[in-house]
Amino acid sequence: MNQKGWDPVPFDFESLQVFLAAVEERSIFAAARRNHIVASAASKRISVLEERAGTALLYRHSRGVRPTPAGEALYHHAKRLDEHLRRISDELSEYANGVRGHVRIHVNLTAMVQYLPRDLYSFLQENPQIRLDLVEKTSDQVVQAVVSGLTDIGICSSAPDPALDLDVLTYGVDQLVLVLRPDHRLARRRGVRFEEIMDEDIISLTYGTSIHKLCASAAEQLGRTLRVRMEVTDFEGMRNMIAAGLGIGILPSPSVAPYLGIMPLRMVALKESWSKRPLNIVARRFQVLPLPSQLLIRHLARSRGLVVSGDL
Repeated sequence: MNQKGWDPVPFDFESLQVFLAAVEERSIFAAARRNHIVASAASKRISVLEERAGTALLYRHSRGVRPTPAGEALYHHAKRLDEHLRRISDELSEYANGVRGHVRIHVNLTAMVQYLPRDLYSFLQENPQIRLDLVEKTSDQVVQAVVSGLTDIGICSSAPDPALDLDVLTYGVDQLVLVLRPDHRLARRRGVRFEEIMDEDIISLTYGTSIHKLCASAAEQLGRTLRVRMEVTDFEGMRNMIAAGLGIGILPSPSVAPYLGIMPLRMVALKESWSKRPLNIVARRFQVLPLPSQLLIRHLARSRGLVVSGDL
């Protein structure tokens, strides 16, 4: 190995992309799949990078891989390089196609279903030359995508760790409610404490979603464990399972209210401070975002009656 540093031969960008994927996926096999190559080829590319670096870049263990200190350093530099090259490619292709910019945005399920459809439609009506790349993820995944540079803007229901040093703008407030059938014993109550449903069968969103984490944390504080009967991936699945009498659940009120006259469902207020949760727009730095991204943030803020400065 070259102990003095990097080989002067230019980096193989494809190998760097494999390395980035291995760090993000915590798996060489998953990195290979993401880059459409076989696992042995992905492993070889990373070994060549380590040979050129003169040091190990990944710790390899039975559960996958994680970066060494040198790997962490390379990851952050390579990630920035990847972002810059993608932006160059995207901007040039947009000029070639007559499009004047695009915005990458990762959002959680609540934002995707309840808030964004109308706001994004009006934004594109005003800015038809801008293209939106919209991806739905859990709130934690949204924050991670912002931190890693996979997206320009994130919208999530969890407050990012202050240590991440992200810019945050509240986009809305989400009211969580208890959802059950009209013949349930709690259906005629005006409000219910969370501890009163600890012995009920729960229909839950999948593990890792912000609502699941809120409920699991609240149960833990009570010294209890949620009796999760089944997990589903979306609001529609929860409504259907609850209407069928398979359990009760907690959902944002706007995701249920339109269906009260159509499905056998009732909403009951959840008398917990955490039932009101902010929906946040997050970015690494609002002021240095590309202009199309800044235009979108201003539009989303205006749609909620918020006033933002000209430079965000």
